[in-house]
Amino acid sequence: MFFQYLHELWKSLIRRKVRVFIHEQEYELSDDRSGNFSIITYNIAGLPQVISAAKTNRSTSIATIGMLCNDFDIVHIQEDFNYNTYLYQGGNSHPYRTISMGLAIFGDGLDSLSRYPITNFKRIEWQNRTGSDRLTPKGFSHCTVHLGLGVEVDFYNIHANSQDHPRAAKARRANYLQLATYINKFSVGKAIIVAGDFNSHFSFSEDNLVEFMDKTKLEDCWITLQRDHVIPIIDPLFLCVDIMDINNESESIDKVMFRSNDKLTLIPKVYEVEKEKFVDQYGEPLSDHWPISVVFDWKLNDEVEIDIFPK
Repeated sequence: MFFQYLHELWKSLIRRKVRVFIHEQEYELSDDRSGNFSIITYNIAGLPQVISAAKTNRSTSIATIGMLCNDFDIVHIQEDFNYNTYLYQGGNSHPYRTISMGLAIFGDGLDSLSRYPITNFKRIEWQNRTGSDRLTPKGFSHCTVHLGLGVEVDFYNIHANSQDHPRAAKARRANYLQLATYINKFSVGKAIIVAGDFNSHFSFSEDNLVEFMDKTKLEDCWITLQRDHVIPIIDPLFLCVDIMDINNESESIDKVMFRSNDKLTLIPKVYEVEKEKFVDQYGEPLSDHWPISVVFDWKLNDEVEIDIFPK
């Protein structure tokens, strides 16, 4: 009986890796040639209360996070482990939501919520992890979000290896090479947004974000909007700002990157460290990270024809 239980649990986890929750109502995609959307990425500190680095009660805080995320079109969540019911059922209204993989031991903590249809959802585990990161199948997810008829963007939600000691940094560099290889195989010629907990800084000599961007032709929204496209230089004596002390001018380990293609132009317009919205009634942060939001304009290029009867 015990082995049968384990077998059924394993099958359930495999199903969860690819299923997407969709409300029963039917949807129609617009034929607009331009528009805008917002995305927010948030590490919600969903480990059990007794070991969570966040100060506030996890169940009530994560329920509040779910409600507050209603203000954003697309949501990438990291560390969604033990409190997914509160995130999804505590007031969230996104019609498209990935099925949580569950507790920390079994789940990767990555979930996505969207006002737009999600297809082709996949979870991919990192080949290199260190320390406590080995306790979960940590990695990245990949899906296609349909903004309108013929308007498709590949979205990646990531949670890279943590810590900055040499072994951890080496594993994290391998994470980005693995992700770049995947993108260059499965998102060839596609518009892309990569958002999540990168656990990396441009100025840290042991990180390889510039190499990752070069390999994938991605741009970083913070660099584009807050630094006028100027990438920070490597600093051998780099010391990062405390994660809870960041603002729009300082670099966050939580990032949003993007790439247009020959059909669709993505233009980031607003970058925001959401420090005012995501607090409890006493002004305490709802997690041990601040969420990062970006508003994008999008435009189909003039020569692109919309197929109003897609196959």
